[in-house]
Amino acid sequence: MSKLIDRKSVVLIHGWGGSTHSVWNSNGWLDLLRNAGFDPVGIDLLGHGDALRSHDPARYADLASEVIAQLPDDQVLLGIGYSLGCKVLLEIEARQPGRFAALVLGGLGGNVYAPEALGAVVAQCLEDGIPDEAPPVAKMLARYGVSAGNDPLAIAACLRREPNPLLTPERLRAVECPVLLVSGDADTVAFPVDLLADSITQSSVQILPGIDHLHLPENKDFMAAALRFLAAS
Repeated sequence: MSKLIDRKSVVLIHGWGGSTHSVWNSNGWLDLLRNAGFDPVGIDLLGHGDALRSHDPARYADLASEVIAQLPDDQVLLGIGYSLGCKVLLEIEARQPGRFAALVLGGLGGNVYAPEALGAVVAQCLEDGIPDEAPPVAKMLARYGVSAGNDPLAIAACLRREPNPLLTPERLRAVECPVLLVSGDADTVAFPVDLLADSITQSSVQILPGIDHLHLPENKDFMAAALRFLAAS
């Protein structure tokens, strides 16, 4: 990882079951940001991608601290997150107000205050194989996590962690930077987005028609909105 040298550096954090490669690189985000004059830095969440792959749920007790340890010292950054990665970015900014100059958060809304839906069911699918009677959404999520090249037992352990980050409307008042919330109108995971927007002092919302949760990172309108927002920050 190259050292970040100015505030045009953009930290990108994927969601559960993804990786820097599957969410950001494969969808063209890294090249897009470089071509726009930014320095993209993808950080894999613990248990995902190239990060340490522990099978112990206790190892995942503080996902934000794992990311903070990889951020440069004394550096104001820009950030882009997707799903769980958004929660981690907000947790960092709530702990260290002013750490980010701006955040773009995709696929996060009212789910910011809820644990991962079907987490235990998805974890069991990853640990024991996907049974025919498993809920369709659980099957889809288990296959999504494995298709990104992740260790099934590691991402299952991440799901079985004690809930974190734990964000509340009160804690989110500490978020000082401008935040753009982007979700598709078919994203049943993130809606209602206003539950989160109302908790952040400088928030704006963009809703993309016809886009669901899993297909948001590949959406060109999401990419364009993120670039415009970061360029103006």
